[in-house]
Amino acid sequence: MKQGIIFSLLILMIAHFGFGQYTTVQYDLEKNYFNEGQALPAEKPLMFTGVIPRVTDIIEISIFPSKANQEKDRLYLASWKDFDNNANTNYSLAVNYRLRASEKYDFRFDFFQKMSPSKQQELAQNMIDQLTAYLDANFLIKGHKLELVKSTKRMVSEMEEIVQEALQNYRNQNDAGFTAFSPAIRRQLDKIDGYKSPGKDAEGSSLINTSAAEQLQAIREAVTTDVKALMSSSWSQKTVSRYVDDYETERKKGSFSVNLGYGGIYLDGNLDNLTFGASPYVGLSLPLSNSAIAPKFLRNSSLILGAFWENFEDEAGNQISGLIVDRPIYAGLDYKLFEFIRFNAGAAFLEKTTTNGSDGSNKRSIIRPFVGLSARIDLSVSFGK
Repeated sequence: MKQGIIFSLLILMIAHFGFGQYTTVQYDLEKNYFNEGQALPAEKPLMFTGVIPRVTDIIEISIFPSKANQEKDRLYLASWKDFDNNANTNYSLAVNYRLRASEKYDFRFDFFQKMSPSKQQELAQNMIDQLTAYLDANFLIKGHKLELVKSTKRMVSEMEEIVQEALQNYRNQNDAGFTAFSPAIRRQLDKIDGYKSPGKDAEGSSLINTSAAEQLQAIREAVTTDVKALMSSSWSQKTVSRYVDDYETERKKGSFSVNLGYGGIYLDGNLDNLTFGASPYVGLSLPLSNSAIAPKFLRNSSLILGAFWENFEDEAGNQISGLIVDRPIYAGLDYKLFEFIRFNAGAAFLEKTTTNGSDGSNKRSIIRPFVGLSARIDLSVSFGK
């Protein structure tokens, strides 16, 4: 029991000091490369650092597969914001996307500068002008009725695309970007579609032209209200953009781990009369997959092989040791429960020695199940390029 407690404490200590940390990546804006041209670390959380260009208040890092479509194939986006009003001269930005080993990636660094109120007003007016021009082009008078050229759903969608495209190079400092128009826009468009003239004037002419002007003005005002509300907070404009093309990651290394654990082997008996042996054990483990994109079970599992530190005795006092070495050996699988803490299960390969009085002893090979908990010390080996 005392040995079990000691090994449990050892496992916890290894886990405490073994937690992964961010690996720093220095980005040089002028030279447009990382870490003085060295390959990027693979399959690790990264901390990108660099110098902030003058008056920059927002930085974005986008990661793409090599030769990707920048608008569709982005793998990850990280954003840094200067909440101290440009009091910083350097930034540190955590990137929790683990790059695959022996691969190439594209990176885009976008730097934004806070807009002045007049610039924001100008941008808002440009969007309003585009939207009203779109509405005018899709608004018809047919006889005594008003009609929309397209369905309400399609018009709202295309108007939202106009806004999203106009804001492509702008960012909201409060993360309150544009998502959709208010329901009032859709209701107003539904009201226009199929609207009939309310009657005729004193001279017998249809009032449809007057009504059309009123309805069109109403939807214009609704759109203007949405855009002004959107632009009422603080925005920043993209001023610098850098693209790093086909940057390599570290080459893949083989890996294995040393396991230290404590477990038990079922020896004989049933639930009412169970015989088992317990001991510390040590061994090696080989991961089923080193790839960060492999299925979770493969990433978290390893093949294990090792030996128990102690031999056992069954209920009859017979010695139980191992087949190859003078210790019980085991093989099986482990699975990650917590960081560096693994659940182990498999088979123990044993040799049972029984004494037959004057006839001497008899040795018999047996296989029994075992379970345990272990801590891992990960090691790696490089075979060169």
